[in-house]
Amino acid sequence: MGLTNFPNGITSMGVPVLGNNKDISGTTYFVDGNCGSDGNNGKDIARPFKTLAVAFAASHADIARGSDRWARRNTIYIAGDSFEEDLVILPQKTDVIGVGSFNGQDKGANILGNHAPVNAGMGCRFYNVGFESVTTGTIMTLTGACWGAQFNHCEYRAIGTLTAANAIDTTACPALKIIDCDFIGGFSGDVIGIGAGAVDGLVIKGNRILGGANDGIIVTGTTTMTTGRMGLIADNDIYVAGVTINDGDDDTIVVSGNNLISDAATGTASLNVDDRLCANNWITDATKAGPWPRLDDT
Repeated sequence: MGLTNFPNGITSMGVPVLGNNKDISGTTYFVDGNCGSDGNNGKDIARPFKTLAVAFAASHADIARGSDRWARRNTIYIAGDSFEEDLVILPQKTDVIGVGSFNGQDKGANILGNHAPVNAGMGCRFYNVGFESVTTGTIMTLTGACWGAQFNHCEYRAIGTLTAANAIDTTACPALKIIDCDFIGGFSGDVIGIGAGAVDGLVIKGNRILGGANDGIIVTGTTTMTTGRMGLIADNDIYVAGVTINDGDDDTIVVSGNNLISDAATGTASLNVDDRLCANNWITDATKAGPWPRLDDT
């Protein structure tokens, strides 16, 4: 089936953004921050929820309510300029899709807040959503409770007077995927921080990190993986003031095909990776430019 199985057609909210078909196995919800009401049931485009918190809780509970739902995938379409909410839960096995428009930004909806979900929000996937901080803290903090979370074609912004320290900080969150996203502005810390614990199936691929005031993708603790499920940092364009990538030297992450620019001098100040698990990268820093690993191993 296509994307017009609802009153007025979902295309009126800016869909399709994922191709010609949608996963119809689960329940579909709608959220509009401008005209919605949390008194609605959110299942009709004409009667959307108003807040993400209510929609996320509804979808999360819907997946958990019985065996006929456990293997399904729900969908939440969100529109309405900026949602000013700190997300404390992520809806399990749910696609959250930004639709419509948000000022002149590329993404369909914007979320203002600092998020540290604590529930078992496994398999939650965001598409076409913008994120901004309302403090100098981290925008998105993820732990193993959110394993399998994804961010696809999203945008993280550290702009204005409150510059976020980090865009994403993840600890022991296997199967996390960050794909085709933009990270914009002078993040004051690590744009993406990877803490201690499992990185099985981690994929950070095809992103653009442009303008971090400090470091880019940084492993900050001892990472682990099992059964050969290594992490991957690949095909990213990164420009930061300091270290572009630090893989932690734990033999858990492959670093391949990245274009890297740093204001720091050649060496671990601009790129700190295990050459044995590294291939086809290009680094331009304050003192040298060329492929990495280099043939002269300097």
